[in-house]
Amino acid sequence: MKLTSFLPRDISLSDDFVGFPLIHQDLSDIVKYLGHLKRIIQEGKDDYKRMLIAAESGALFLGHTGAGKTHALHCVVNEAIKLDYNAVDGSLMLGKTVIDPIDIREFFGSCKVMAEEKPLLIVYDDARRLLGSRRRGPHSEDGNNNQETRPMLSEFRRQIDGLQYYVNPVYIIVTSATHIWHIDRQIARRFSRYIRFPRPEDESRKALTNYYLNKFGHQPESIDIETLSFLTDGVLAGKIEEIVSKASYKADVDESKLTNKHLVMEIIRYLQGPPSDTYLTPEKKINIAYHEAGGHTIPAYAVGLEPILVTITPSADGTYGKNFHRHSDTVPPSSAKYYFADVIIGMGSTAILQEMGKSREEGRMSDLTRSSKSALELYALKNPLVKMTLGSEDTYLSLGLFSEENRVETEEEIQKIKDAALATARDIINNYRDEITRFAEEHLVKREIMVRSEILQALTELGVEPGQHHQQMCDTLKKLEYPV
Repeated sequence: MKLTSFLPRDISLSDDFVGFPLIHQDLSDIVKYLGHLKRIIQEGKDDYKRMLIAAESGALFLGHTGAGKTHALHCVVNEAIKLDYNAVDGSLMLGKTVIDPIDIREFFGSCKVMAEEKPLLIVYDDARRLLGSRRRGPHSEDGNNNQETRPMLSEFRRQIDGLQYYVNPVYIIVTSATHIWHIDRQIARRFSRYIRFPRPEDESRKALTNYYLNKFGHQPESIDIETLSFLTDGVLAGKIEEIVSKASYKADVDESKLTNKHLVMEIIRYLQGPPSDTYLTPEKKINIAYHEAGGHTIPAYAVGLEPILVTITPSADGTYGKNFHRHSDTVPPSSAKYYFADVIIGMGSTAILQEMGKSREEGRMSDLTRSSKSALELYALKNPLVKMTLGSEDTYLSLGLFSEENRVETEEEIQKIKDAALATARDIINNYRDEITRFAEEHLVKREIMVRSEILQALTELGVEPGQHHQQMCDTLKKLEYPV
């Protein structure tokens, strides 16, 4: 069998693998191990080499599609080539629908010949069938160890055991979008190094976004990386690359500099799908801008939350406008202040109608529902029974396990919280009437999407003070007899 070289992309482990510090260390350890295997052969320590390879024949890169396994694989292959390893494409052994054991023997026979000249790295990118499966039953994945695949797997295990007797070291790296407990136990034992590629955390998402911005020739200094990281929570590494790539394309087509708006639009498209309606009249833009800026964003900022995003662009579900805020040092998460602040934000759309007549509606149903839910969370701090979950969204209240008297009492408490939040929202809007007008009409209508840094800059220029109504919120909570 004629072997085919595995041709990696032109990327290096030191410069191009970012976002996962611990995984970077694991990959570096593999490269060091490959260098050590080569060195002990040069020193004539064949017995030592056999023991090492018997203990560790290869590595498994595991994780969801798009998690970064292939990118890491190419980085490691390039480092192995620098160490004078030959990189061989292992997909040759899986060239048929049903793999015959003879295919495995022929492939490893050719590898053994090649290993007489120099060390060998066998690479297989995406190898579910090669790894087999521990799962049983009608819901098993493709590649379950059935009658057809067992001979191939047995031969594969035998060939792995024979790697220790090759002249030069041989190491196998396999990537797969599966879990270690789904892999054939005997295969997993021989691949004793497992690297799991999770969804990137906050710092990793920032590093990945910076990396791809640089790769596409942009200056990250002009982009709000912190906001983008917040919005891409739960997004895989490969999708971050795709988002930056598509945003760069849109900027090139527009013959403009890449902006936060380009990137946020692509994030929204990925998370929600393309907008159902891309046309907004100037009047509708004004109404949505007042709703999102005056009803939600400025009240959030005024009570001490941190604004992350405000937009008037259409969404996939047919709605218009989005706003995101998060807790701050003065308004910690899961606190009475946090839940009450959320009720204030939800009731802000009603307040903007009552005080300025601009939102065209007495609060969207989603805003009113959100306010009621947050009010229930607040009430649960005083009466935990209402939030003892029996299911994903069930409460004792929703299941009717309270008496009628309890139900009425709870509903009255929720309404009292919402009324108090509405009064606070109205005070904020009355205090910032001119600023709301300028923020909505001079900033949000023109930009359509504003991220954290842009929001804070605009609010600072307008003289809107962060947390100016924080004490009022705390005083109202005390009157409602909630902890502050």
